[in-house]
Amino acid sequence: MKLIETPINKNLDLEYFYPNITKFVFGAKAIKFFKLYALDRTQIVYADAFDKIDIIMINTKKKINKKEVDYVIKRLLNTTREEVTVHIGIKNEMQKKGYSFSAPRKDIIVIQKNVEPS
Repeated sequence: MKLIETPINKNLDLEYFYPNITKFVFGAKAIKFFKLYALDRTQIVYADAFDKIDIIMINTKKKINKKEVDYVIKRLLNTTREEVTVHIGIKNEMQKKGYSFSAPRKDIIVIQKNVEPS
């Protein structure tokens, strides 16, 4: 597995890339900064929202496995699975609340880590 940061050359909002997912996960909450990554065919959004760090894993072709989730937690958050909250089944929750996707989404996982204010 290889985690690659995707460069963003323009000043774009995270909602431009993933409008429905961003609205569902963050609502009207402010985001300090975000980065985009790729792990094989899984797209990863790393977003710092002041009080917590959210990592959104999106795959259009297959289910995301536990090994990939653990790898991302270790590489991006430098911690273990026990220190974070992993939300599996976000796609089903979004569909129940009436969200639709502009592109096919096979699996969406959200990883959250609380950050102490500095």
